[in-house]
Amino acid sequence: MLANQKITLLDPVSWEDRNDAFFIERYKELQGLETVLALCFSTKGDTFHHWKVFANEVGGVCIEFNTQKFLEDIGRNKGIQYGVVDYQLTRNLKKHPPRKDRLPFIKRKQYVDEGEFRIIFESESKRYNVRQFNLNLSHIERITLSPWVPNQVSNTVKSIIKNMPGCNEIHLIKTGAIEHSDWKKIAIDLA
Repeated sequence: MLANQKITLLDPVSWEDRNDAFFIERYKELQGLETVLALCFSTKGDTFHHWKVFANEVGGVCIEFNTQKFLEDIGRNKGIQYGVVDYQLTRNLKKHPPRKDRLPFIKRKQYVDEGEFRIIFESESKRYNVRQFNLNLSHIERITLSPWVPNQVSNTVKSIIKNMPGCNEIHLIKTGAIEHSDWKKIAIDLA
C-alpha cells in the first residue's frame, strides 16, 4: 500500500453555497464546538451534470468507494459523524424547524441533484482548519476519468495507477458521458 494515503476534511468557510456554510457555522455555535470540518460526496452515478459542475476540467476524476468498508473505517475516528443530506424548501423549514443536530445535513432543495453524502469532523476543544484521516486504498472500487481527457492520456493515467502499489484491483475507466462508441453504434447500425 502507498504510504500516507489520506482523505482531507476542510472548513466550509470557502464553500460557494453560502447558505450551506452558514448552517454548518450555526451548528458549530449551537453545539459549542471549536471545529466543524466536512468532506462531501455524491451518491449519484456518472452524470454530465456532475462532471460539468464538480470536475469541469481534463484532470477531473470520480472515485467510487465501497461505502460500507469506507464508513466502518472512517467511523472509528473520534469526532466523526456522517449522513445523507436532506434537501428542503425554505417554506417547509419555516413550518417545521430542523433539530439543531441535523443542520450539517440540510441543504436547500435547489441542490437536490447533488445527491450528497457528507462526513463531518467536530471537536469541542481544538481549532482545526483541516483534518486528515488515513485512507485504505482497498476501499476504492472504481476511478472514472474525465470525459474531456484525451484517450491517449487516459490510457497512460490508467496504466500508471494500475502499477501503483495497492491499486492493481481498482477498476479504471474513462466516462462515456459526452462520447460513447456503443451509443453511437446504435445509430450507425440502423438500416
